[in-house]
Amino acid sequence: MHTFSPSRPRHRSAVVQYLVLLLIATMALGQWGNTAYRVVRGIFSAERGIRAPFGLNNGVIEGMSPFLRHAGLQVGDRVLAVNGHELTGEAVLLREFAHAHLGDTIKVDVQHPDGKQQAVSWQLITPQRRRGGGRPAGWIGPLLLLVILPLAFLLVALWVVLAKPHDLSAWLVLGILPYFEALLSPANPQGDWTIWFSPFWNETAQMAMPICLMWFGVLFPERAGLDRRAPWIKWLLSISLLVLLPFNLLHTYARLWNLALDRAMIPWFLPTDRIESFLSILCVAYFFILFSHKIFAEKVGADSGRRLRLLFWGSLIGLTPFGAMVIYTLVTGEDVSETFPQWLSFGIVLILAIFPLSLAYALVVQRAMDIRLIVRQGTRYAFARYTLFGIRALLGVLFSWRLTIFFADPESHRRPVDVILIFVLLILFFGFRMVLSGRLQQEIDRRFFREAYSTEQVLSELSEQAHNFTETGPLLSTITQRISDTLHIERMAVFLRGSGDVFRLQTATGVDLTSPVLLPAHSATVNTLSREKRPAAMRIDDSSHWLLEASDTERAALSEFQTELLVPLPGRGRLIGVMALGPKRSEEPYSRMDRRLLESVASQTGLALENAELLQSLAHEAAQRERVTRDIEIAREVQERLFPQSYPEFEGVDVAGYCRPAQEIGGDYYDVMEVKRESDEGPRQPRLLGLAIGDVSGKGISAALLMASLRASLRGLTLVGSSDLGELMGHVNKLVYDGSTANRYATFFYAEYDPATRRLCYANGGHNPPVILRGDQVIELEVTGMVVGITEDAAYEQRDIYLQPGDIVLLFTDGISEAMDGDDEEWGERRMITAAQQERARGALTAEGLLRALYRRADEFVNGAPQHDDMTLVVMRVS
Repeated sequence: MHTFSPSRPRHRSAVVQYLVLLLIATMALGQWGNTAYRVVRGIFSAERGIRAPFGLNNGVIEGMSPFLRHAGLQVGDRVLAVNGHELTGEAVLLREFAHAHLGDTIKVDVQHPDGKQQAVSWQLITPQRRRGGGRPAGWIGPLLLLVILPLAFLLVALWVVLAKPHDLSAWLVLGILPYFEALLSPANPQGDWTIWFSPFWNETAQMAMPICLMWFGVLFPERAGLDRRAPWIKWLLSISLLVLLPFNLLHTYARLWNLALDRAMIPWFLPTDRIESFLSILCVAYFFILFSHKIFAEKVGADSGRRLRLLFWGSLIGLTPFGAMVIYTLVTGEDVSETFPQWLSFGIVLILAIFPLSLAYALVVQRAMDIRLIVRQGTRYAFARYTLFGIRALLGVLFSWRLTIFFADPESHRRPVDVILIFVLLILFFGFRMVLSGRLQQEIDRRFFREAYSTEQVLSELSEQAHNFTETGPLLSTITQRISDTLHIERMAVFLRGSGDVFRLQTATGVDLTSPVLLPAHSATVNTLSREKRPAAMRIDDSSHWLLEASDTERAALSEFQTELLVPLPGRGRLIGVMALGPKRSEEPYSRMDRRLLESVASQTGLALENAELLQSLAHEAAQRERVTRDIEIAREVQERLFPQSYPEFEGVDVAGYCRPAQEIGGDYYDVMEVKRESDEGPRQPRLLGLAIGDVSGKGISAALLMASLRASLRGLTLVGSSDLGELMGHVNKLVYDGSTANRYATFFYAEYDPATRRLCYANGGHNPPVILRGDQVIELEVTGMVVGITEDAAYEQRDIYLQPGDIVLLFTDGISEAMDGDDEEWGERRMITAAQQERARGALTAEGLLRALYRRADEFVNGAPQHDDMTLVVMRVS
């Protein structure tokens, strides 16, 4: 459908359009109002019905009332003056009669065909008549033809433009329909301001109608193929008619104001008038040719085809009788009122109303119904309804007939059976009227609109059932299947919001897709449905339609399903999905009831989808949590296996260790292992006991991974690395630095004990100094370097100490020394060492026994308070 080009900002264009519409509406309604006022006052007021009793043609009387013959006037007389005012134009005559009153005397000076002049006068007297115009038949016709129908045509035209202000076809309708108001209204103004305006309006409106009708045929619903091949035809006809408009206006005003000029133009006016009529008929004929070619020879969409057929037949039916009447009067020159019976003229004008109604319907409705469907359903329904009316009328006539016969007969001939028959007819009439008629009417409505009743029932039930679904798949399958079966839709699709702000196609019927179909969350479709929160029709041919702003990808996605209606699936706070519905098999448009019911179903479906999505999310989260829990359990078991499962046996050495993680997976590390080194004293390879303990920064999986990396690095280096523990610690630092992020590090202590010499070599990388308990003496193994993993090139120093029998070495992390009670008071290293000394004095002679005793003492101190750090302790006892 042809639309205005957006060459200027839309709001400025809209202002100009509405100003033009206001100007046209003011002129059209002003002209109609003046005509209506004169007609109504002429009907209900005898004085306002005063008119000139004769007609003029270039100042010569061509028709008059019979009583004027008795006064001395005759057809062919030239009027020289009226009431003493020289007749320079018909405006003089119109002005005099417009200001005349009943009882006034009208004086007319005329010149007879033989050259004699005469003054004729008469008194304005109208026959007595009942107020209201006498019989209704005398005023219903003028009121219908001159007031009601012209107003209806004007209102339809204005409504079409208001409904589609940016559509050029709507403005063409505004140029077509005022023609009938101008044609049906009285030709002559009545001496007031309309004497200047009415001629201009009437001539312009009657000239615009064939031009606009032709252009409408060219552009609606899209440009005609014939016009693409021969665009000059419309321009030739349009320009030819427009050239004649100034000449027509000049002739009209000359007839009103300058009879001399009018007489000079007569030889030119008659042929140009016929040329104008001929060109107008050509424009109307070209309109029908264009529409016929579009319907039967051009490929148009289904909806456009329905609009064309409806408008074609509406125009043909509405305009043909009226056009035939106009052509007859043009050819014969006879007056319509004198040639055609009044009932025939009224019937032709009433049939003419089909034309503007079909124009408005085809242009404004969102999806037109096929003309055959309208006629078929309307005819059957009307037949059924009027059959009921006929039965009621028949019963009423029978009752009235029997009642008339009963009272017309003498009393001697009245029988009881007649009384019974009258009462039976009376009961039948009122029983049928009050009871059966209403029920039958309801049954007719239900039968003719059974599908609408079924649709409402099914979709209402579906709306109630939607919230019972807890899974997306079965819900969408049920919804699409029921809607498709109920509304007879072949193509339908549902898009749901997915990850990445994209609506993904979830289900589709009636189409095979080879590639995924997506709707971006910022698309025109989604924005419109989110904003409007109600179903939206697809109207690509509408210039004001939101779909014009859609991208080509978006249109292609919706075109896959021949989408005609989009229904939003609302969630609690956002749009959760979109239903795209294709055309019905019946080709009927989606009705207001369809939209209302679909909106209800969509609302419940949206909530059900959101609930299903929430349940799926919870189930997924629970499964994920279970999987993580299982993974953590596996990781915990793996980590436990990384701790020593048994200790190497050395004579004179007793070792025990344990790590209690604060969470499922800890970050503390300890190790006890056998190490073999090359000896400087000969081929002997002394067996050394390796002791390690570390505390990795952080908690959980990441800390456990670094702990495992630390263990692997240490074990590898003890096999092939240097015997210098400071150098070995430097290698460990380098490996940890390279294998972890900048915020990951560990405190680390490593020692090697030679049972043969009781020599303990160690290096401490920022760890809590282990302690040696020797009687009452406490010896700390101080830090010999920084924590591992902070810098790449850290230096560490090895230190040595010789142990004595009875010495106890405690390696621990801050989780046990800093264990806190409910008042956030730390146990502390002092209490830990004191507890170890006390437990040794009580007879805890084994490493395992002392280990258990220290954990028990720590637990007694914290008294059940939750701990947030891993607690690790290694005990070595030298015997």
